[in-house]
Amino acid sequence: MNKFKWKSPIVLGLAAFSLFSTGALLIASQASAAHVPEQITNNQKLTTDAQNRNVTFTGTTALYTKPSVKKGAQEVISKVALKELAKSDSSADNFVAYRQATTKNGQVYYKIVSFDGQYRGWIYGGKHVGKFAGGLEKFTAFKEIPLPSNLAKYTFNIAAPGMNNDGKSVTYTEPMNTVYGAGRTVGDAVAYKNAAFKIDKMGTRTREGDTWVHVTSVDQTAAKLNGWILYKGLSQAEDPLSGTAVRIDLVNSSGQLIKYIDYQKPNAQSGKTLGLSYSDDGTEVWLLGASDQQKLQDNIRDALKGTGYSLETLSANQTGYLAEATVGGKTSLTAAQADSIPNDAVQINIINQTDGVIGSFNYTKPGASAGQSLAATDNGTTGLSSDDQNAIQADIKTALKSTGYSLNALSSSQLEQLANAQFGNSVYLKTTTKTTDISDNAVRINFVDPSTKKIVTSIDYTNTDADDPAPKGSDLGVQSGNNWTLKSEDNTAITNEAITTLDGTGYSLTDNKLSDADLATIGAAKFGSSVSINVSTDNAQATTNQSSTH
Repeated sequence: MNKFKWKSPIVLGLAAFSLFSTGALLIASQASAAHVPEQITNNQKLTTDAQNRNVTFTGTTALYTKPSVKKGAQEVISKVALKELAKSDSSADNFVAYRQATTKNGQVYYKIVSFDGQYRGWIYGGKHVGKFAGGLEKFTAFKEIPLPSNLAKYTFNIAAPGMNNDGKSVTYTEPMNTVYGAGRTVGDAVAYKNAAFKIDKMGTRTREGDTWVHVTSVDQTAAKLNGWILYKGLSQAEDPLSGTAVRIDLVNSSGQLIKYIDYQKPNAQSGKTLGLSYSDDGTEVWLLGASDQQKLQDNIRDALKGTGYSLETLSANQTGYLAEATVGGKTSLTAAQADSIPNDAVQINIINQTDGVIGSFNYTKPGASAGQSLAATDNGTTGLSSDDQNAIQADIKTALKSTGYSLNALSSSQLEQLANAQFGNSVYLKTTTKTTDISDNAVRINFVDPSTKKIVTSIDYTNTDADDPAPKGSDLGVQSGNNWTLKSEDNTAITNEAITTLDGTGYSLTDNKLSDADLATIGAAKFGSSVSINVSTDNAQATTNQSSTH
């Protein structure tokens, strides 16, 4: 009789282990076979146009140091990071494919590099040679758009020529970072600061959305700069000067042209000055008339709209500088960067008779948005609400404090101006009304028509020394015995202000100076009070001058 012997647990364990080991070896052998490096059958440089090899990422595979099927390939950028790079708003993150490798089984890999040179590596590109797929897709880095017909009419300069690689200082053979290998036309454009260009093409970069233009030099001596530049890097070149106008360049603090205006003075003659001058103890003093100041202020304000710059009030130095400018010539003024206006505010500016800003404030309404008008609709009627009107009137009073001007009752046209004003923008309200109250440190000088005894206009001459303001009741002038006169600096300042203020009124100081009687009257004035002096009509003065020449 046969007897069956049970195998011991140890033997059973060994047998099981043997079977497991055999299976494990089989699996390992199969896995090893699967990871045998794929054979690269072709690896070649791509020679098609660079702009046709711009690529972006689908985020389905990572970027490696080698084609990922090759042994030793290491990850350079994860597929998650590549997906984020595909959303970049900087063209420096554009990539171009420059080599192509294919495997024995038909897989295609591309070697790519970022435009800034920061990233380089291989990525799976599908199974069809010459077609980006897999982890890549074709990318259009720049798109041309139709050139507006009016833009082609103008001539431009590079606003700030130099060597900065910022898209604005020099031109490029292609828009910056859109075609791999394309760069600047010249290293430094400073020598071409006066070169004039015409725009013949325009387009936008995909990532930034900014506008680039292709320019062609008007003069062949600057033809090497023909190329692409950011549109905001250009400034409009100036047209030929007119013999009957004064050209005023409006420049920023760096001297770069923002805009220019040609101011046409009525009956102006070439070579004549814009203003007038008189001698003050041998020193030539230049003055610009109030009517010219007003027109120039308006022209300057209009020219600077939308530029980000402003010049809201011409200073005495600036008007004197403009007065010396000659008709048929040019001069310049420096504008400052404009303060931004909040989206929930209307900037309200109060201007005087020369349209210079004498008071300004932002009127804010919580919840308002840019472009919305200040007007409110009440019972079907649209206009400025009584609450807004009262609040604005109070703000105006505060803004005009110590200016010598008042605006106590808004006219119907001013109320309409305010109602139509839009949040995020500005509005200008005019006043020529002097306050009835005279500041403690001011003397009001009234200029009077001697025949009618009516006040033509007036000025408030103020002691502006903040550290030592003139006390009310103190003397403006100096007394010698029974005679009063003015200090030289006060005489000059009051004369200048008088001539300027009287311009355009039909009246003037005789011979553009204060007489001895005028000096005595004004010199005896007390701060906080007013005095009156007579002025001549322009016709009367012209007759006197003609008589004195015979």
